[in-house]
Formats: sequence, C-alpha cells, structure tokens
Amino acid sequence: MMNLFYIIWNANPEIISGLPPRWYGLLFALGFLIGSYIMRWIYKLDGRDPEEVERLTLYMVVATIVGARVGHCLFYDPVYYLSNPLKILYIWEGGLASHGAAISIILGMVIYSRKVNEKFFWVMDRIVIVVCLAGAFIRTGNFMNSEILGLPTESGNGVVFAKSVNDILMFRFDGRVDEINFIKRSGEITENGVPITIRLKYGEGVGVDELSENNYYKSNVKSYLMGYEGIRNHIYEESDKELDYKLFKNGNTYYAEIYTIGIPRHPAQMYEALYCLLLFISLLSLWYFKRESLKDGFIFSIFMIVLWSLRIIDELFKENQVDWEADIPLNMGQWLSIPMIILGLIIFIKTYPSRKKL
Repeated sequence: MMNLFYIIWNANPEIISGLPPRWYGLLFALGFLIGSYIMRWIYKLDGRDPEEVERLTLYMVVATIVGARVGHCLFYDPVYYLSNPLKILYIWEGGLASHGAAISIILGMVIYSRKVNEKFFWVMDRIVIVVCLAGAFIRTGNFMNSEILGLPTESGNGVVFAKSVNDILMFRFDGRVDEINFIKRSGEITENGVPITIRLKYGEGVGVDELSENNYYKSNVKSYLMGYEGIRNHIYEESDKELDYKLFKNGNTYYAEIYTIGIPRHPAQMYEALYCLLLFISLLSLWYFKRESLKDGFIFSIFMIVLWSLRIIDELFKENQVDWEADIPLNMGQWLSIPMIILGLIIFIKTYPSRKKL
C-alpha cells in the first residue's frame, strides 16, 4: 500500500536551468525585500521616517552576509580559513552561519543606532521581527537546495532527498540519459527506508546494446549506488543482493527502472522555517498590540530566548555540519545558541514589565 507520509524531493535549485538566479538567492532577497516593506510600515506607525528604513536595510544586509560568512569560516573550519584567508571571500562556494549573522547584526545595529541617534533596544525590538521572516525565507531556500539535511527518521515518514542521487547518475551515464524520475512504489516499509523506483529515460535515438547495458547495471550502477556518499546518504542498497532493475524499450526510447530503498530524513530546514514564521507572527502581534506598554528590549529578549532554544532542539534532528562535531557532547550550533539564550534571559529580567499586564 502506498505510504503518503513521505515525499521524494528532487527539486532543481535553479529557477531556470543554467541561468541565475537560483531559488536560494531569490528567497534570500525576498526575505529582505518584504522585510523592508514591513519595517517601513512599523516606522510609520511609530512616528519615524519610513525613508530611514533604506539605510537600516543596507546595514542589515551587509551585517548578515559578512557575519554569516565569517562566522562559518571561524566556527566550523578556522584552521583552513586562517591558513587560506582569501578563501573567506569565496562566498559562492557556500558556507554561511546563522549565529555569525546574529552576532554581526547586533554589532551592526549598535553602529547604526549611534549613527542615527536612536535607542539600540528600540531598534532591535523591531529588527528581530523581520529577521524571523527572513530566516523563514532563507531556510526554505536551503530546502530548495537540498542542504542542511536532517537525520534519517528511521520510519516511513520524512523526505527522501534525491537531488544528489539524480546528479551523480546523470554524470555517470554521460549524456545517454535525458531524464531521471523518482517515484513512490508499493511495498514493505522497513527500518532501512521506503520503497522507491528510480526511472531513467534514455535520449531518443540513443543506441543501446541490451547485453552490455545489463552488465553495466549489474556491475557499475550497483557500485555507484553503494560507492558514492551522495547516493548512500539517501539510498539504501544491500551489498549482498543483486541490483533489482528492469531495462525496457517503449517505442523508440529505452527506459530503465531501479527498484531500491529511499532513506527518509527529517526536513530540518522546514522545521526551522516554520518556527521562524510562527515567531515572526507572534513578535509582530506583540509589538502591534503592546508596544506602548513594553520596555525597550523586551521583544528582543523574547526573540533571543525562543529562537535559540528552538534552534538547540532543531539541531537534534540535523546532520552535523563537520565531522569533529560527533566528538563533542553538543554540536557547534547548540553551543553557539547557549550564550544567545543567556543574553536573552539577562535582557528579559531587566525589561520584564512586572507592574504592567501584557
């Protein structure tokens, strides 16, 4: 019977294949664009000049990108990047850390507040609202990229991330295959994963010697499924069994179907996107209805406590970003969240409206 509690995710990170922008870049930009419009509305209701939001957004964007990149380099691979400092600038190679962005945003807002003669905590109470929204967009972008993977669910529920499997097989077939689809199929759900079919469509007119091609599947394709880490992380193939597949022709086009096991994982990116969105709605509502009675810094403190506490929990469902995290009791994301929570608690105690009802 078909299981409806897992999905196979093979989305193309590119909006238009071969052309920029990618989904991640678009969602990253949309987070800041929509956030700036919300900030203009907030500034207007607060009796501030909405035009000032342009300068504020500039500070935010620069602080986010610089802090996220430097944070990733120093938190996760300091030896390499300090030995190769120019590599820090290679942001297109990937590697951004949200904790680094958070620290940089706080420092950036200190500078901004002094520059415009505005109270720091007043600014932070408003900035963190749109930061939550941007976080939801960015984590959705990570999902589109099939990155920041969650741990296997060890059940029939979750997401089978198939993009790296798709890319490796397309590369190994060297242009002979035009399209690869991943399809749910009926069958027993085991502790190893869920039954899926990998359907390969050969290019029209591609000549196929069926004897040679069958040998290729039995030896080479089987070794691909078991040898590549980018496949092993998402496909379970038993070493002591022959590859279960079928090669057939439909009209003038050859197809192959590989019957294997997909490994469902926690969509940890979307967990984070969801709680960022909920926190955005909650903080915006708190500001809108209670801003006149709250001390400056209170909303900021709630953000720091709730977001980073949820982040510690979310990390329990994620793969470690670097191998050495397996040797420490908490991973780097959890360790870095702790001082954020402590800072939030200190501010909360100082700003809690004990004499006023929320």
